[in-house]
Amino acid sequence: MQVGIHKEMAYQLLKDYPNPNLLKFLVEGTAKPEWKEDMATKIKWLKEWMDMPDNKKHSSKQRNDHSYKLRKTEKGFQIQFIGKRPDQGTVIARLKYDSRDVKEWKVEEEIRTCAIELAKSIHWVIDFSTPAHTLADWGDREHSKIEKDFDKIWKKLYDKKKIKFGRKKQIKDIYRWAKKFVEDKYERNCELLEIYKSGGSILKGKGETLGCEVILDLAQNLADYLSYHDRILNFDKIVQLLKVP
Repeated sequence: MQVGIHKEMAYQLLKDYPNPNLLKFLVEGTAKPEWKEDMATKIKWLKEWMDMPDNKKHSSKQRNDHSYKLRKTEKGFQIQFIGKRPDQGTVIARLKYDSRDVKEWKVEEEIRTCAIELAKSIHWVIDFSTPAHTLADWGDREHSKIEKDFDKIWKKLYDKKKIKFGRKKQIKDIYRWAKKFVEDKYERNCELLEIYKSGGSILKGKGETLGCEVILDLAQNLADYLSYHDRILNFDKIVQLLKVP
């Protein structure tokens, strides 16, 4: 996904999360208190941390660590890596590592580092929740087009009332949860790819219906991921450790 989804939609969901201490933890935790910046600047910095894995430039160029590219065969799903490159980790592996770091920094009582890692890990949840990052046959042209379309239309499709917040026990294992989601949505992602290959988009017709499903799934995944960390970190308690007004 590109800037609108990674920054603006992600921030909107943080605002909608029913416990305001989550947003306070991330806004205050990603800024040094001695800098004494205003709230608008702190929010800008938080958005940049959530976009950090793409901070050089968004592009449609495929990167292994941003994808979990599947192809379905007679033997089941197979991950397709991108050429003979050294960075052979996947987006789901990156998410598991970052999520583990969030917990470990809390144990080490490095609360600001904990907040930064949580903000950065949101990026991976968004990537594994989107079609172009999880289907092997998605080419650069279609990848770029659907991401631009999602940035155009997410505000229309996002619906806070349809998000189930507070599901702290929904995730038992980060890797298995994300892997199952990608496999379950394989057929839908194939259908979206065919729509784009035939000149359609998520801006109209059946594509818009499927695009709406993607946005709602993305929002729900992010809500469940944050609830998982609420159970581990306890946002009400950890925000107090930042010692901000």
